[in-house]
Amino acid sequence: MKNENFVQIPNKMFADTNNDEKLVYAILQYTQTVGLLNKDNRMTRTMIPLLVSDLGWSKGKYSNKKVVTALNGLKEKEYINFESTQGVFTVQINNIDSQEEHTISVDWKENNVKFSGFTKIKYSVIDNLLENKDFTLYSYAEYRTMKTHQYRICYEEWSLVLGMTSRNAFTVIDNSEVIVRVSNGFDLGTNRRETNSYLTFDSVEDVKEVSLKPTYKAQSSKSVVKEQEPELVEDDFDNFEEEELSLKPKVKKRNAITDKKINDMQNEFFGRTIHHKILKKITDPRVRTIEQVKELTDFKYPMSLENYNILMTTKDGYLTEKGKIKLANPQWKNRYLNKLNRESALKQNNERELSQEEINDIIRYQYGEEDEVHKKKRKKLGNDISRFL
Repeated sequence: MKNENFVQIPNKMFADTNNDEKLVYAILQYTQTVGLLNKDNRMTRTMIPLLVSDLGWSKGKYSNKKVVTALNGLKEKEYINFESTQGVFTVQINNIDSQEEHTISVDWKENNVKFSGFTKIKYSVIDNLLENKDFTLYSYAEYRTMKTHQYRICYEEWSLVLGMTSRNAFTVIDNSEVIVRVSNGFDLGTNRRETNSYLTFDSVEDVKEVSLKPTYKAQSSKSVVKEQEPELVEDDFDNFEEEELSLKPKVKKRNAITDKKINDMQNEFFGRTIHHKILKKITDPRVRTIEQVKELTDFKYPMSLENYNILMTTKDGYLTEKGKIKLANPQWKNRYLNKLNRESALKQNNERELSQEEINDIIRYQYGEEDEVHKKKRKKLGNDISRFL
C-alpha cells in the first residue's frame, strides 16, 4: 500500500477539545516547518487569514474570531504555545506523551472511557473534513477502528466526544457523509437494536467484514449490547425514517447486512450512482451538487424555486429534457407541484414593484400632504396601509 503523509491527533483531545480546536491543531501540523533540531517540539509560522484559508472558512471577522478562540484554547490546554508579532504567529506544537492515559467516568457505562495514543489522519482526506463536526466524526471513527474486533459506539459516547446531547449527536451522524454505520441488527429478546459500529467513508468497502468481527470485550455490556434510540420529538421522524425502520424485526436480522445495501453505500461514496452520472453530463455551471441533480431530475424529490428557475433559464439541452420529464410526471405533480406554484406566486407578489400612484400615496401619507380624495379613500380603508408593505 502506498505510504501517505498524515497529521497526528492526540486521542485525549477527544475528551477536552472541540471540533474547531482539533481542526486548527491539524492545520498547524499540516504547515509545520521541517528540519528543526528540537525533536520534542515542532514549530510553524502562520497568520490568521492564512489559517482561515487553509480551513476553507469564509473570510471575515467571524472566522478570524473562531481561529483566535481555537488557538487560545489549544494554548490553555497546553497543546501549543505561540507568540505573535505584527500578525505573524510563531507556534510551537508541544510534544505529547503517547502513553499518557486520559480517563473519564460516565453514568451510561460501567467502565470508564479511556483515551490514549494518537490517531493518524491522512492529508488526502483533510479537505473532506472541514464542514460541521466532520473532522471529529471521522477522526474518532478512525481512532476506534480495530483490526480484529469491532468497537461499538453508542450515542452517549458520541455525545461525549461531540460535546452535545445524544439526540443531537444522532442528528449530526445521520446527516454526515464522512462516517458509515455498521448496523449490528435487532435483538428480538429485548426488542432493541444492537449498538452500531462505524467506519470512515474511505474504508466503506470493509462494512460486511467489520459486521462479522467479535465485539471489543473491554467495553461493558451495559453500553454496547443493547441500545435504546435517543428520545425524539414528533417532527424528527421524517428525518430519521431509515433509522426507524432498523427497529423493526422483520426488516433487519441480527448481524445481517445485505449485499445490495453494501453496494448502494459504495456507489454513493465513490460517485457511482445515477445522480453522479447525470451531474457529469450537465454543463450548466449553476448545477454543482448531487442534491441539485435530485431536485432537478428525480421524481422522488421536491424542487425548490431556485432550482426551478435554473431549469427554466438553462441553455443545457440535456438538463432541459430531464427536467421536462420530471415536471410532466403525474406522481410528482400530485405531490409537489401545488407547493412550488404557491412559492412562485408568493415570491412574485413580494417582488412586485409599486406603481407611481401607490408611491405618491405613501409620500402623501408620510408627510401629511394628502388631498381630500386620498383622505376619504384612506378613511374608507380604515387607515390600513399594509398593502403598501
